[in-house]
Amino acid sequence: MSKISKFSLLFSGLFAVAVVVTRIILNGWVDAMWVPLGLAILLFVVPVVKDWRLMAEFFTLKTTKHGMNMGVMILTMLVLLFAVNFLSVSQEKKWDWTSEGLNSLSEQSLKAVQTMKTGTEFVLLYRKGDGDEQIRRQVQELSQLYLDVSKNIQLKMYNALERPDLAKKYEYTSGPFAFYLVSGERHMKIENPSEEEITRTMLRFGKDKKKLVYFVSGHGELDPELQGQEAISLFKTDLELSYEVKKLELFKQTKVPDDAELVVIAGPRQAYLAPEVEALREYAKRGGRLMLALDPDGKHGLASLTKSFGVEYQNDYVLDPRAMIPGAGTIAAIGSEFSTTAEATRPLRNGFAVFIVASGLKRAPDAPADFKFDELVKTDDTPIAAEELTNTPKVRSKGPHVMGYEVKGKLAGGEKEFDVIIFGDSDFFRNGFTAIT
Repeated sequence: MSKISKFSLLFSGLFAVAVVVTRIILNGWVDAMWVPLGLAILLFVVPVVKDWRLMAEFFTLKTTKHGMNMGVMILTMLVLLFAVNFLSVSQEKKWDWTSEGLNSLSEQSLKAVQTMKTGTEFVLLYRKGDGDEQIRRQVQELSQLYLDVSKNIQLKMYNALERPDLAKKYEYTSGPFAFYLVSGERHMKIENPSEEEITRTMLRFGKDKKKLVYFVSGHGELDPELQGQEAISLFKTDLELSYEVKKLELFKQTKVPDDAELVVIAGPRQAYLAPEVEALREYAKRGGRLMLALDPDGKHGLASLTKSFGVEYQNDYVLDPRAMIPGAGTIAAIGSEFSTTAEATRPLRNGFAVFIVASGLKRAPDAPADFKFDELVKTDDTPIAAEELTNTPKVRSKGPHVMGYEVKGKLAGGEKEFDVIIFGDSDFFRNGFTAIT
């Protein structure tokens, strides 16, 4: 055999070994590995073409024929290994065997990944020596969960000192690292490397034009702009993942804007005027979406509006003796039964929701037959409904009590089907309760 053929076979084997070792070290396949694999195949072909006569004579020898069976077995094994390796690269699939789903993405994260377009990147900028190895490992492991379900996303990590151009482009000036979601010229910072924050950023990033959610104001409603435990700014922040949030002073206009995707009324303390209530009904007739969170004894005067949607606002107090509030007594109710069909209640079906000073809701006996009702959340049969808050409350009715309804249907004269959610409480929206509701 010629020297060229011998060297070709030698380097072909070295490149093949390099591919296998690299894949073991990286625990996966990277596109750059196609280069040494291609060279290994090409260098193996050289001696076959150049010294084919010698090889033909070799296969006619008696010793070769006797060893052919073993050779065929070895060749078959090599072909099988190559096929398995190729399939693992082109059809890579991982399974999560943990009962808690620790190594897989949540349903919301999977939906967020689907909004990402080709050419999306996770970009990590770090500073050498500031625990960079731990940061890189954490980001790589977390990012891999997203990379496993989408070919549109790649992970790139750079030492910021070696890439000052990227540090300037992404405005990275301080801290041990900065993590970004990048697509083309757009980029958005991921505040910390966690699935929740990555998915939040993806949802914000994927919205080219946000739809509008209006919070009605002017009647003592909870203000989405305020901060603190008693405010509802966290609820607003969650909405801003997919919507633009604005205030609506309904008393200044006679119509809900046509661009309203949702209108929220949260905890009003003063009565709505008749023209305002009618404007909300007209919005529902146009196929509008409403969320009403009404506290008992709020003097909001919106019981007539909920009755339009087939729900009677009881204006009572649902009290659960198991939910004692220190210094306040029995003023809370626990919602423990959730809708099995509503998407919004899916994460709560194994938990509970706490309602502070809340009223029960009932389906009106004269509600239109074509209205569709879904009991979003209700108590068990332990709580009572009382007419007033006292040390010895007078029982109006026993449980279970519905605390939240979703109703769909068409009002008389309506153009499209409305979608209305009604709760007998607004406190569960507050920042201080989001951790336990």
